[in-house]
Amino acid sequence: MVGTSSHFTTGDFLLTSIALVAGLWSGSLAIVVGTVAAYAVSPPVFFGLDFLPALANVAIAGLLLSRRRKAAASVYLIVLLAFVVSPYSLLFGYGYVPYVWLHLAGLAVLVSPISAKIPIWVHERNYRGIVGIASLAFIGTMAQHLVGGLLYEFSLGFALGVNPQRFVDTWLVIFWLYPEERMILTVISTIIAVGVFRSFERLGR
Repeated sequence: MVGTSSHFTTGDFLLTSIALVAGLWSGSLAIVVGTVAAYAVSPPVFFGLDFLPALANVAIAGLLLSRRRKAAASVYLIVLLAFVVSPYSLLFGYGYVPYVWLHLAGLAVLVSPISAKIPIWVHERNYRGIVGIASLAFIGTMAQHLVGGLLYEFSLGFALGVNPQRFVDTWLVIFWLYPEERMILTVISTIIAVGVFRSFERLGR
């Protein structure tokens, strides 16, 4: 992960699958319990709150799958606004292009008619099924990135007193890197989720 000494784990590519198979509450509980249990072998980076980014991903995906679009959009919007107003965030990247341009794209997908179709499309075995799962993965990973950014700012800025200028310099570099990172996460998460969910549905018949 750019800006920290942490690395992505296999679990980061399974969050969409967890939301699809376990749903909102069981999926969220699995994230919290699994992340906290892993502290025994991988110490927490963000003061024990390391489960929050993945939890945001699964929770928003779970809300969408349970047809609670307004709740999902509200959670996403609150997190986005929290990041934007943070004194440690970068409002604009280069020129008039905001740092959060891809997060705004995630919000656009979330409030578009596509998100209303997700609970139906994910069960279809055609291109719409793939689009539905990919939309779920994209929205979820962008929410996860926002929460991760806020935790990074809280840990280094508010808690450890790092100068805000350091964050600006960091965000200016990450501006060019995070879109590729998020797209890779979305693509791999979608491929895994399609296979896992289709197998899960067949076993449930």
